[in-house]
Amino acid sequence: MSIFGDTKDIFRSNSPIDNRPKVDIKIDDFSGGTNVLFSETRLKANEAKESTNLMLAEDGVWKKRWGTEQYAGVTFTNTIDGFSEYKKSDGTRELIVVADGKAWVVNPADSSKTEISGATFTTGTRCDFTQINNFLYIVNGVDNMARYNGTVLATYSSIDTPAWAGTPLARGGGLSAGNYTLYYRVSAVNEVGETLAAAEQSITMDIKREEWNEADETITVDWVASSGALKYIIYMSDVSGYETKLAETTDTTFIDDGTAVLNPYIEPPTASTATGPKFSSIAVIGNRIWGTGDPNNLQRVYWSGTGTNLGNFAAGFDGGWVDLETGSRTQCVKVIDFNKEVHVVCKTDDGRGSVWEVDLGSLTIGDTDVIIPVPTKINAQMGSPASRAVVQAENDVYLLNTFGVFTLGFVEGILNSLQVKEKSANLRPYIRDAYEPDIDKSCAYFYDSKIFFSIPTSSGEPNRTFLYDKELNAWIKDWTVGVSQFGEYTDSSGVTHFLGINGTKLIEFSENYQGDQGVAFTWKYVSPRYPISKDWTGYGYIERAYVRARDAVGTITFSITGTSIGGQSPTVATSSITNGVSDTGMGWDLMGSVLMGDSSGHPTLFAQESLIRYLPVDSLLRDIQWTVSGDALQDRAVLTGVMATGRIIETDNDEEWLLS
Repeated sequence: MSIFGDTKDIFRSNSPIDNRPKVDIKIDDFSGGTNVLFSETRLKANEAKESTNLMLAEDGVWKKRWGTEQYAGVTFTNTIDGFSEYKKSDGTRELIVVADGKAWVVNPADSSKTEISGATFTTGTRCDFTQINNFLYIVNGVDNMARYNGTVLATYSSIDTPAWAGTPLARGGGLSAGNYTLYYRVSAVNEVGETLAAAEQSITMDIKREEWNEADETITVDWVASSGALKYIIYMSDVSGYETKLAETTDTTFIDDGTAVLNPYIEPPTASTATGPKFSSIAVIGNRIWGTGDPNNLQRVYWSGTGTNLGNFAAGFDGGWVDLETGSRTQCVKVIDFNKEVHVVCKTDDGRGSVWEVDLGSLTIGDTDVIIPVPTKINAQMGSPASRAVVQAENDVYLLNTFGVFTLGFVEGILNSLQVKEKSANLRPYIRDAYEPDIDKSCAYFYDSKIFFSIPTSSGEPNRTFLYDKELNAWIKDWTVGVSQFGEYTDSSGVTHFLGINGTKLIEFSENYQGDQGVAFTWKYVSPRYPISKDWTGYGYIERAYVRARDAVGTITFSITGTSIGGQSPTVATSSITNGVSDTGMGWDLMGSVLMGDSSGHPTLFAQESLIRYLPVDSLLRDIQWTVSGDALQDRAVLTGVMATGRIIETDNDEEWLLS
């Protein structure tokens, strides 16, 4: 019987097979990462059709991804709402976790948690954090802003809008009632923000304000003190409802003699910030605290004063706010420091959004220098609905939305010109299959020269992770584990841990773990469907298919598929590679003088530095595809190459190709 089976009749040549051109297909560069945009027959050799639970190493070889284990040993009742590292004034660090409506100090050394008193949080609202001036600020867009000083949490006490005195407005001796009207309002300021302004009061006069004699042509404005107020801001206009800032004082009386100059850029607040603005995103940029995500002011961005006014968002303390397209479809999501400037990432209901830059200019009004916000829309098409999925990585900001991952960066060759462009074309269909109603729960993080993105593929919290390897410029999808926040924590010994929120627990990602919290996961590489001949109608007799791996441990499955005559794509060869399990690592070896397991153990079979295995294929194929996988805890390998050998065979065209 011929080695070609029933296909022998299609061969044109009777020459010995050894005289026919060789097939020598080899893939040992996988640096193209994963590409699901194109079909498997259109992929480049260095791209993967599938790379489940894998990551790239070195110059572009596949290896089993990092596993996860619970970190710190503390489990909460509800999903964790946020965590952050806090560095105390003495240089020590604490791991702060907000969960179950409270803030906790979690101690990984003894798996304990200690409640921080002073404030509570609404369970199920995601927290954001920033630290400056030895305070850790915690916001969630619902509860009052809280500060942690290393001992207790503090929130700001509300103060009342000033009440007008019995006769709030009075004319000086040089004025009489007349045809000219002025309108006044007054607000109170505490150590963090400003109240709503008192209801408008008006008074008429017979002389225009700009023509007053300041000696006796005045208006006196009186109000009742607000307990806890540090100063008051007076607003004025000659048109009802259009008041802007006129002056500020620590007294409860202000005499307007016509010399104070209106600041047209500061209007009365539309919501009180006397307990701190209700941010969902907060950051320190330019030695100011910036925030956005106020549920009552969806287009608003706030900033605080600097120096001694740091943390005070009132205009009377060099703070302020600006609305980006008031009443528009745009909703502010995230403030981020990029290129030493404030950038605001926004969303729209169609999943797109925009990106803005906000500069703080200055202008001299009267004898006073005032801050002038200058917002500029950089991009009107793409932003992000997920504040945790906006991340800066080296020279770019990465933004995740339902259409893909986009970068905010500089236009090459054009000074100070920014652009937003898609980065994730290779994974576009995969990202667009994310569960859109919960895409705002996604998160991202830059770690180890890789950008990790975690997204939900069904209702609820993120359950999958994909990444972009910046060193190799390659996308990788996906990992069968998801988190709702990434972050880092450096423990008391100086070791930094890469962490994530996984439901009610913190988990750590590390190459020291082989499974996900002790549970094995399947990892798999599937190559492109690679043509045997440059002539894509041609066939080749494939004798053998090879796999080369390093540090192979456990049982690794290796299979070959290909398109045979008649258009079928069967699995033409499959087998398992068993290379022994190394019983070294935590639980077996001594770490210093400490035993990390139940017994000392001893090594058995070690992984080889370089392992080559092949399968006899003995099939006539038009293309070929390799699959390498493992599914047990101990199964792992670094895939360094796949190869196939054989001979080109001259054949007639398949009868099925003929169009009748």
